[in-house]
Amino acid sequence: MNPYPPDDQKRLAALEALHVLDTPREPIFDRLTQLAAAICNTPIATISLIDKDRQWFKSAVGLDIAETARAISFCSHTIQRAQTSVVADTYRSRLFRDNPLVTAPPFLRFYAGIPLVTREGHAVGTLTVMDRRPRRLNRAKLDALRLLAEHVMTELELRRQRILAEALHSRLARQAEHLIEAQRIARLGSWELDVRSRTLRLSEETYRIFGLAPRQDMEEFDAFLASVHAADREQLVDAVESAMRGDQPLDVVHRIVIPGGETRHVHERGQLLSRPGGDVALAGTVQDITGQRKAQYELELLHTSIARVGDIVMITEAAPLDEPGPRIVFANRAFEQRTGYKLSEVLGKSPRLLQGPETQRAELDKVRRALRRKEAVSVELINYSKSGEKFWMEIDIAPVAATGAAISHFVSIQRDITQRKAAEAEIERLAFYDPLTRLPNRRLLLDRLHHALQTADRKANCGALMYLDLDNFKSLNDTSGHDIGDRLLVQVARRLENAVRKSNTIARLGGDEFVVLLEDLDGDVEEAAAQAEIVAEKVLSTFAAPFRLGKYEHYCSTSIGVTLFCSQYDPDEVLKRADVAMYQAKSAGKNAIRFFDQDMQAVVNTRVALDREFRESLHRQEFVLHYQPQADDTGRLVGMEALVRWLHPKRGMLFPSEFISWAEESGLIVRLGRWVLEAACAQIAAWEKQSAGKVPRVAVNVSARQFHHPDFLSQTLTVVEQSGINPDNLKLELTESTLIEHFEDTIEKMAELRRRGIRFSLDDFGTGYSSLSYLNKLPLDEIKIDQAFVRHVLTNPGDAAITQTIVSLCEILGFSVVAEGVETEEQRTFLAEHGCHTFQGYLIGRPLPATYL
Repeated sequence: MNPYPPDDQKRLAALEALHVLDTPREPIFDRLTQLAAAICNTPIATISLIDKDRQWFKSAVGLDIAETARAISFCSHTIQRAQTSVVADTYRSRLFRDNPLVTAPPFLRFYAGIPLVTREGHAVGTLTVMDRRPRRLNRAKLDALRLLAEHVMTELELRRQRILAEALHSRLARQAEHLIEAQRIARLGSWELDVRSRTLRLSEETYRIFGLAPRQDMEEFDAFLASVHAADREQLVDAVESAMRGDQPLDVVHRIVIPGGETRHVHERGQLLSRPGGDVALAGTVQDITGQRKAQYELELLHTSIARVGDIVMITEAAPLDEPGPRIVFANRAFEQRTGYKLSEVLGKSPRLLQGPETQRAELDKVRRALRRKEAVSVELINYSKSGEKFWMEIDIAPVAATGAAISHFVSIQRDITQRKAAEAEIERLAFYDPLTRLPNRRLLLDRLHHALQTADRKANCGALMYLDLDNFKSLNDTSGHDIGDRLLVQVARRLENAVRKSNTIARLGGDEFVVLLEDLDGDVEEAAAQAEIVAEKVLSTFAAPFRLGKYEHYCSTSIGVTLFCSQYDPDEVLKRADVAMYQAKSAGKNAIRFFDQDMQAVVNTRVALDREFRESLHRQEFVLHYQPQADDTGRLVGMEALVRWLHPKRGMLFPSEFISWAEESGLIVRLGRWVLEAACAQIAAWEKQSAGKVPRVAVNVSARQFHHPDFLSQTLTVVEQSGINPDNLKLELTESTLIEHFEDTIEKMAELRRRGIRFSLDDFGTGYSSLSYLNKLPLDEIKIDQAFVRHVLTNPGDAAITQTIVSLCEILGFSVVAEGVETEEQRTFLAEHGCHTFQGYLIGRPLPATYL
């Protein structure tokens, strides 16, 4: 069955007549695709032409391919229907969801195509906009695309006419016999003016252009001038007279008025020709360029409109994103008015000249990440004018891609929201903040506490409220005055802000009473109490240094009451409980911490002792590494996992299950994790020296908190470099929760470490998120089957099926697979039969110090 329409041969002939296939890039078509992408805010736009067997791109923005097979092209469907085609989400389209352009690069999710139709009604191609995410276009944008498609077709027709006209012009003297046919094809008229008699001979096409009926007799030149627009007649006559004198060839654009009143633009070219007998004639061509002039006018109108809109419009080059930043190539009048910079002052410079001390780094990072991914982004930023005035801008930025994968420009629309921000800040300050310390007041605290209680109940986790009362504050007020007391309160507020995370709420209730609200603590009450105790101890320690009050120093302590909440309590009741606990701290001698629940206080005391012992052990390096071997099904050692042990001075050797979770909560896991990495790299270096560099790869576990620490990447690279090891001998084991948190940041860190030669293993696979979409994007080398599945693989059909599925998945994705917890020969045999050939567990070997290996 023929998949193409019956008139496809005629359509292909119309396409061939355009003489455009496989031609080099042309600026006008690139500008039209860039404009289409900008109007629709899409990363991809193309002008596609459909040949017999392929789709070829005359211009493409955001694609790095020149053509595709016709059989898979979206545009082939559009030209068959000869009408606008929009696919909002390809995944939901029965026709396109399995298309290779959807399931593989460029991963198209959205498509909108406008057919490019010749005057004869043949759809030869499309103007399209596409995206890698689903979306919709409103009617205004579709109408704009249709207008641009008409411009494209006009340019194609004009291009064809221009090519033919130039060919005809150069061969006019020796190809006169083909003139009539060529004029009919090119819609290009010809004429000849006898210099002596000033009479004209016109071709049929010339009469058509001028809207007149063809005649056989000669036309008088002066009479024919009546068709020329009155304002252009003198210009035309001067040009003709100059050409007839031989000064220069005729090349003039002017208007004509055809019967009925319509005005057209025509382009006339001509040159002197000598004839036998000494006669001289001026011969030339006339071309109707009304459509081209209209398109040019509309583009100029669009440019002028952008230049004069009230919002700032700025266009920059795409590179470089890093210092010194992309260069400005256009800014409209609103930019000059708001910033105080003349356009001449900023052209070629980076928009970073508008940034200042309060410009938000997080928002700038958001912009940089989005533009690196070639995505549009919206932010609210503080900028600075030439005079140093600070102002707020709401900014929408979209990348414009040239041919290939690289972005050519960024277009930004910026709105001044300074007054709105000032009004919002003033309203919030008056309603919710203490005027002395600028901390949240009681009203805002109760609102946030109410929200925290609801969140804790919904997420099944805990929160804590810390009630602080300054010790002996009344005595300071009575002896030194309220002014000194106010200074102390302000300094206390600043110290509290430095002592806790910005996500926590610090409030002043009044007088010398402050409150700290902690959210998202552990769901286990004991664990939550331990976390709250760590914060309370940190707050208490901030009061150890003296406060500078004028000319003298003042030592001030505080009493802290803490209460936990893990469900829907009344906010006032929570405050009362914290207040009671605070008075218990006062009664205990001040400068103390007390929990509302006395039983919980005992648990906290135990955790405090553990914290102290752990820190001391870290300082004394009372930790060691044991290594558990990994072998293949021939028994050959292929790797080993480094496992930490705590040599407790009183309790003996402690295994990770007894202290790792607590180290995570306290934050000490970061210090412990760095020690483990340093110790493992030192051991790898020793083994490399002994065996000329050929050693089994060593896996080191990295916790989520350690991995997402701001210094993890730099510290890891420093440890590896200083140890001098071959990075290929080091493997970092991550859990699924580590990969899911801050996913984009995780990919960047892993990619950088992978480029340096370090490999990655996904630990405990199958017990967490197990998302295939994440696996496909991460630079993993290996997946470990959790021992929970291996333990019952022979007795539980579900665990056996999961294990087989993981092995099959690894084969498809190209990952190595390791089974943990292999303790019997039967388990190893089962795993080997189903494609897993690397094992770890007591059957292979128990964890041992390096000296025993």
